[in-house]
Amino acid sequence: MRDYMTWWLAVLAVSLVCAGGAGAAEGEAADRPLSPVHFQHVTVRGFWKDHVKRMTERWIPHCIRQMEEGGAGQELLNLVRTARVLKGEPAGGTFTGCPWSDAYIHNTIEAVSLALAVDPEGDRDLADAQAFLRRKLDEWIPIVLAAQMDDGYIHSYHVLKGIPPYSNIGNHEFYVQGYFLEAGVAHYRMTGGKDRRLVDAARRCADHLVATFGPEPKRMWVYGHPGMGIALCRMAGLVDEVEGPGKGDKYLQLAKYLFDNRHTVEKYRNAYHQSDRPVVEMADATGHAVRAAYFYAGVADLAMRTGDQAYRAAADRLWASAVDRRMYVTGGVGSTHQGEAFGGDYDLPNEAAYCESCAGCGLSFWADRMNWLHHDAQYIDIAERVLYNNILGAVELAGENFFYQNPLAAAQKRYPWHGCPCCVGNIPRALLAIKDRMYALNAGRDTFFVNHFVAGEGTISDVAGTPLRIEQQTEYPWKGDVAILLWPETATAFTLKVRLPDRAASDLYTAAPDLAGRFTLKVNGRAEAAEVVRGYATLRRTWKPGDRVDLALPMDVQRVRADARVEADRGRVALQRGPIVYNIEDVDHAGHCRSVFLPPDAPLCAVWKADLLGGVMAVECADAHLLAIPNFARLNRGGWSQVWIPERPELAEPRPEPTIASTSKVTTSFRTHESRFSTDAIHDQKEPKQSDERGTPLLHWWPHLGTREWVQYDFQKSANVSAVEVYWYDDRAWGNCRIPESWRMLYRDKGEWRPVTGASACGTERDRWNRVTFDAVTTDGLRLEVQCQKGFSAGILEWRVQ
Repeated sequence: MRDYMTWWLAVLAVSLVCAGGAGAAEGEAADRPLSPVHFQHVTVRGFWKDHVKRMTERWIPHCIRQMEEGGAGQELLNLVRTARVLKGEPAGGTFTGCPWSDAYIHNTIEAVSLALAVDPEGDRDLADAQAFLRRKLDEWIPIVLAAQMDDGYIHSYHVLKGIPPYSNIGNHEFYVQGYFLEAGVAHYRMTGGKDRRLVDAARRCADHLVATFGPEPKRMWVYGHPGMGIALCRMAGLVDEVEGPGKGDKYLQLAKYLFDNRHTVEKYRNAYHQSDRPVVEMADATGHAVRAAYFYAGVADLAMRTGDQAYRAAADRLWASAVDRRMYVTGGVGSTHQGEAFGGDYDLPNEAAYCESCAGCGLSFWADRMNWLHHDAQYIDIAERVLYNNILGAVELAGENFFYQNPLAAAQKRYPWHGCPCCVGNIPRALLAIKDRMYALNAGRDTFFVNHFVAGEGTISDVAGTPLRIEQQTEYPWKGDVAILLWPETATAFTLKVRLPDRAASDLYTAAPDLAGRFTLKVNGRAEAAEVVRGYATLRRTWKPGDRVDLALPMDVQRVRADARVEADRGRVALQRGPIVYNIEDVDHAGHCRSVFLPPDAPLCAVWKADLLGGVMAVECADAHLLAIPNFARLNRGGWSQVWIPERPELAEPRPEPTIASTSKVTTSFRTHESRFSTDAIHDQKEPKQSDERGTPLLHWWPHLGTREWVQYDFQKSANVSAVEVYWYDDRAWGNCRIPESWRMLYRDKGEWRPVTGASACGTERDRWNRVTFDAVTTDGLRLEVQCQKGFSAGILEWRVQ
């Protein structure tokens, strides 16, 4: 660890850079980071209005119900009980959920704060939902505040369990407190500073951290989930904004100290925690993908706030690794279940893809900060990709089930909750934050950036010295026409920069036709030959009230091909149109989309389908009998769905003949919400491969252990059957599913379940088909009854009937 004087000199340098100074040269000011435009009150219309409504009316209320008493998680009760303990009263119950479960409460408060900034514009359903959320804020905030200790510390698990603070990295105190800080900042902005209860409590927590951690005699701490880095940076930025430059430096200095010294604690030095080497030596995106994305966002945040060029270079190297060698076409990151981690370069399997929703959120936060650091549109291109294709589809269209994982080929169903529901508040806060990501300003506030195309309007208090009302009229992402209307309070000179999307912003993918550089731009109806700088059409002029800029972007359907080193995608093509990546699904292809192939020269067309999935722009190919839907709308109708489509028939799966099993209805004794659970998996006629099944859909009964369970086929019509084959699931290398202790076969006879007679041994061999023959019966259903081993669950990859 560096000595105290060396550290303090570095801190002083940080403070000087952050303060900037009124005397900074214009060239220096031009390189200072951008600032996002935060709207306390904004109108959102069109495409994004639909998704704001889905989050506000359905998903966030659903999360609230699950976290309150009687819900699936009841995480709020931990804070209620903590408050009692802090008052010297009995807790009235035990801790429930994961040690870090307070974080879900804080995430949700931030999501609510973002949702309440949107003007319902007379939409009664949205207004009623916002009123409900306001009432919940009024209920929740006092509960949260009462669970905070006098010194600012807050973490219900440690208080209720009587565990000393900062004694176990796995309990994620910084994870919880980081989201607490971010909730405080978001709530302050939503109220316009009129309600300081939460931000003041968050700042007490930040002050507690500053008092506890730092150079000796303070402590060093390697925290498991590095989201605290951007949380401290957000708090520093708000304090600087409200109290003056430099007032938040101590939070920034703590974040930098912890990042600088993260690798120095030998006990926790490993790539999984992004602590295996100094930040300035990092080059490859490694380890737990969620933690990595947050950590790298923090590296970029510190680079832009401190001016540290070594951090800037590290952020650039890590971005190239993550985006150009390890990112899915959907913007998902984290390819492997093992450690929920980044895989190696070009290691991007589709069925086994992990792509945790929280990792997508982290990538979007990182992309924003890279844009603010570099003033370059390429980073917003990636933010757009992950928002529209990874995060947006994590929640079903009905708004009450979600994906923790987002594979690119799957038949899984969304579920209402998860054993570690870390994504539930992250998803809405990432999506609703688009209201604050549409626009950005340079440090001199005389260059205005249009980053996202979102129909609606809002007012910015100061652009080049005058208030500016701005409106976007657009049907993006379905159409490429965007009208930007400007109403500065007085005629004012400033630079307007409008993003020109690059649909192939990652080196991993090429798209055809190439649409780069194809756009038209008009100002007040007259064609404008704008200079393009770092991906932005740049217009310098004096703007008058009512000025209008019209941007027309090409919206051709594009075929996307992956780098040849991505083995899983060789000979396959993905489809995209505008920012939207597409899927094909069983339901649109006679129950077996895996048999579809798309010849390279087959014509494609975009078709609006008002009655499909709430209204979507689909892609059709009559020659290939293909219909593709947006990836965000996938798996809302059951069956298999996949992004990558074979271009040659030999790469497509032969269409299997229907069987008794494949045409049967499947029911089971227990439906888990675990992401890979799928009743469809056991009769999809895919040959099981136990050795590489990880990440693939299956039917299982976890977390039921040692129980008797069943699964049954209801045939379309009565049939004569005399044999079955079962391929058991066994994850002994990493999980709690084993081959069963025993099992038996029953058939339905006049509505009653009876054991078959004359059955051969019911085998329980791993990695093979277990065949059982029995006396032939004519029946309309079979039931497979399983006794799980003591202490374990069981599962099935495939079940055949003959």
